[in-house]
Amino acid sequence: MRKRHNETMTGNPAVLTLIIPAYNEEKHIARVVEAALASRLGRVLVVSDASSDQTADLARKAGAEVIELPQNLGKAGAMLTGARAATTEHLMFLDADLQGLTAEHLQRLAAPVLTGKAQATVGLFSGGRASTTLASWMTRHWSGQRVLPRDILLNLPHAEHLRYAIEVALTDALKEARMGITYVTLHGVSQVTKEEKQGLLSGAKARLRMFRQIFNYHLQKAKQG
Repeated sequence: MRKRHNETMTGNPAVLTLIIPAYNEEKHIARVVEAALASRLGRVLVVSDASSDQTADLARKAGAEVIELPQNLGKAGAMLTGARAATTEHLMFLDADLQGLTAEHLQRLAAPVLTGKAQATVGLFSGGRASTTLASWMTRHWSGQRVLPRDILLNLPHAEHLRYAIEVALTDALKEARMGITYVTLHGVSQVTKEEKQGLLSGAKARLRMFRQIFNYHLQKAKQG
């Protein structure tokens, strides 16, 4: 694993580590990094999951610290890598393909945890694109925008193998730990779909893989009682 560091701190104490797992997101990563840095919430860390494009270079140019994985570990593996590199008690996770994201959105997402009103938050889209807003609210436990205690992820059994089921597993872990989750509306934020990024056929196959991974997680969870 290769790690390169650009200092991103603004002079304020780091209260969060903002982790952005990314795979071939050269078209979108810089805007997400810029919003993360502008939030002044702490260290911004992009984990490039063996990207074959300019994701890592563009994230670094935008001001993020970047960890480049030599082989693809999937979303869960990238998130876990970021969590292990973090030193703060709480983490913020962000998808790398967000549109319309601002520093204010991230400050709003972090506020309930930082003020002690919640132990974790999950961000839901609103007012952006109708398709992604609907999907966000229908599958709220799958959201990639969240703040939570670092130990929840580090102590999650077999986290590195969960791939796209990681968010569902994190939601379950928070509930099992009896930690309250506050849902935060992110007005004007949306996301680029897999079909838009990869084409209709490849995107649909990627979506089916995601659904299968989540289904398999639920199946294993049910078998365990």
